[in-house]
Amino acid sequence: MLKRYLILLPIFGTLAFPTMANDAFDKKVEEYLMQNPDVLGRALENMQNYYAQEEEKRVQQTILDNADELYKSTRDFTLGPDDATVTIVEFFDYNCGYCKRAFPSLMKVVEENDDVRVVFKEFPILSENSRTAASYALALNDQLKFLTFHSKLMSSRGSVNPAFLERTLKEIGADVDTVKARAKDSKIDDTLNKTEALAKTLGINGTPAFVINNQLYPGALSEDRLQQIIAAARTDKAKTTN
Repeated sequence: MLKRYLILLPIFGTLAFPTMANDAFDKKVEEYLMQNPDVLGRALENMQNYYAQEEEKRVQQTILDNADELYKSTRDFTLGPDDATVTIVEFFDYNCGYCKRAFPSLMKVVEENDDVRVVFKEFPILSENSRTAASYALALNDQLKFLTFHSKLMSSRGSVNPAFLERTLKEIGADVDTVKARAKDSKIDDTLNKTEALAKTLGINGTPAFVINNQLYPGALSEDRLQQIIAAARTDKAKTTN
């Protein structure tokens, strides 16, 4: 953008000062910028701020356009009341260390705030084992079993592999063969593919990533930060409903 702007300067300069040759004007521009580098710095900063603001607008509009898929998809497991004041959508991977680090804070926040709901978006991007884990999780047809399975995987150390997954399924009382058969259903593949497409549309390319009341927060969030965001979301919700 800046290069194009500087390329166009001689053209506009010629229009404004028809008696000034292009090369002379180019020289004056170059001398001015060399003598006043802060001008170029401010221009670059202004350009970066502009694009950041435009990207934020795009993401917020994309969130609004995909609100049903984000907040109301019946394919996702959830925790908390359906009429919650604040909804946290988490895109996660069972092999993501940062997701595991954020998990205790997220659970504590839900425990301490009865008006908060979490939507779990299976977003396995780190390995084939991650996709297997996500498929098994989606294949569980019981909310409590899912939450127990999810908690065990998020509390585990190291990589999640097939042997660990099968052992965990047995521990929570799930029939391993049944879960593995359900995990091969095309509907589960479709769910994972739709989540991947949604993440791409939102510009999410890593885990964890959170969407909280129409705001995107990439990266792990501490308990304090989550509480701050929830408090702000409550205030914003109150303003829009009054």
